[in-house]
Amino acid sequence: MIEHMLLGLRRTSSIERVGMSRSKPDFGTYHHSNAKGSEKTRTMVKHMFIDAFGTLPFARNKSLRILDVGCGLGFLSCVAAEYYSRALVTGIDLFDHPSLKDSSLSKARENAEILGLSERIKFRKADVFNVKFGGDKFDVIISSLVFHNFGRKRFDAYSRLASWTSPSSFVVMGDLFFHRKADLKQLSTFFRVVKEIEPAGRFRAHRIFVLSKA
Repeated sequence: MIEHMLLGLRRTSSIERVGMSRSKPDFGTYHHSNAKGSEKTRTMVKHMFIDAFGTLPFARNKSLRILDVGCGLGFLSCVAAEYYSRALVTGIDLFDHPSLKDSSLSKARENAEILGLSERIKFRKADVFNVKFGGDKFDVIISSLVFHNFGRKRFDAYSRLASWTSPSSFVVMGDLFFHRKADLKQLSTFFRVVKEIEPAGRFRAHRIFVLSKA
């Protein structure tokens, strides 16, 4: 009983400390945009990913293991954790790419804590090309606006995704597919395309692909 009370006090104190610095999450500004434009992009991306999550055969209260590749300041990790109320989310990033200004591991953690999600979201500084998970597999892998930054190395990164999935896993990938046919050809060697989601409006190259390992 006393241990539970002390744990609650520690959590409250932690949240209060965060509240003293920021009361709302700051998910950053994309390098090609401004703060207002970045927020509009995130709103669009959030709606698209929620649409994609709705196609997966998982109840929203299922205890899933989710990996967010290139998590940045944790925006998509938080979207996934809010949608799947019992999911454990791991976000990996180098936190130094110029595509997102002022990215940092500490800011990502602070964002999750502000939203009350830090118990279920863990962030790691890691490179997608050499990170290891000790043979663990994820139920869902998510990513947004990351892989196009790898250039041709993204094809190697696709194979890394496959190594972190089981036959019942899904990948939900949103990106700027400037070379859609080439990307789909490579992805189809590892996954089956379940659904393709297009945005409304100006992001013509943007797509979300729901991919199944089965």
